Amino acid sequence: MKKLNRKGFTLVELLAVIIILAIVVGITIPAVLTTINNTRDNAFGTAVSSVADWIDREYAAYQIGNNTIQQLDSTFESQCITGKTPDTNGKITCTVTASLLTAAGVKSSNFTTAGSTITINTKTGRSCVTLKGSKTGDYQVETTKTGGVC
Repeated sequence: MKKLNRKGFTLVELLAVIIILAIVVGITIPAVLTTINNTRDNAFGTAVSSVADWIDREYAAYQIGNNTIQQLDSTFESQCITGKTPDTNGKITCTVTASLLTAAGVKSSNFTTAGSTITINTKTGRSCVTLKGSKTGDYQVETTKTGGVC
């Protein structure tokens, strides 16, 4: 009688490997998704803080009035300075537009202008920036984050 050459895996062995892989994937995917969401949230907060820092620098340049140190951005000037007078608390509210966010160095499509505010405290020269994320942007959140000195 001829002996059969049995090379390969049995169906049971293949199923065992597939089950083990399914368990590993089932454990790994939620951890990866949580990490991605946390990273998006941190990037969103960093973008808001960057806008606040940019507003602070622009307002400092405006107060100095010396364009050789830093050229005042025309978008900042038109939306935060021109025609604006501080309220009784010494605060100026800027109009949040896509062009202002772009000038601040962030992708404007990541934020919505509705629900977003920028306030400059003229006494301290610091700003309070509250931006609402766009659902279709890179951060994919509709939450609001605040940065700067509020």
